[in-house]
Amino acid sequence: MDADAVIFELYGLRPADFTRARDAYVAQARREKDTAAAAAIGGLRRPTLAVWAVNLLARTRPDLAEALLRLGTELRRAHRELDGERMRALSHQQHQVIGALSAEAAQLAAGAGERLRETVLREVGEIFHGLLGDDDAARGWAAGRLAKPPPVTVGFQGLEPAPGATPPPVTPAPRTAPVSAPAPAPTPTAPARTAAAREGAAEASAALRRTEQRLAEAAAARDRAEGEAADLREELSAVRQRVEAARQAVRETKQAYRRAEQAHSEARRTAEKAARRLEEPARRGLTRGRPIADPHRYP
Repeated sequence: MDADAVIFELYGLRPADFTRARDAYVAQARREKDTAAAAAIGGLRRPTLAVWAVNLLARTRPDLAEALLRLGTELRRAHRELDGERMRALSHQQHQVIGALSAEAAQLAAGAGERLRETVLREVGEIFHGLLGDDDAARGWAAGRLAKPPPVTVGFQGLEPAPGATPPPVTPAPRTAPVSAPAPAPTPTAPARTAAAREGAAEASAALRRTEQRLAEAAAARDRAEGEAADLREELSAVRQRVEAARQAVRETKQAYRRAEQAHSEARRTAEKAARRLEEPARRGLTRGRPIADPHRYP
């Protein structure tokens, strides 16, 4: 069994159809004695509705997926080079691109029979934001095989400024100091500015990493809760199907009982009619015959 092809197919299915198809492929792999494929496929968790929607976008609109990949590459380069002006411009572009991709994903999902609620749309936007900072996850998503949401990030985890990178010089605005003003403080030298910038960037990166860790833990907890909720929904659906089947069986049993009662009533009426027909000749004979005289009345 081609496990990669099966995995690609499974992540293209709607979440409601995922578990049944996965279990069928696992059973087939076991029948074929393909333990590796059975393990690889059996370990897949059902994707959330948001993950399915972004995978649908990547499969349907690869041009949009490539645009997000390019934007992520440019954002990471600007971060490494400490190019604040470029970062601000790309950040504005990022919000526009994520908004457009989220709207397109919602439209594609609706066309496939799934209407995305507001909470799911927010998750879709968070996934696109996370993909900008995670190149590996972005590549998997562009191939239509994203398995779970990437960690929610504030910046770019694991990306430090490039060695020797310095922020672009800031030209101070000219000003005329009052005559009575004290002498201005000495202007920091370029190496000092560089060291301060690196120290600030390191502190910001550490703060971002702490924030990202907390967000990642919250996202993992959310994923676990969604998975458990999905399993419970499947169990509830199965119970409802069994209850409906039992109700149908009760209805059919009642109908059969009513038919049996009707048949019994008809059989009883038929038997009564037959008995009356058998008794009629005897009654007619008694009516036509004359009574025998009592021999003791006439000597």
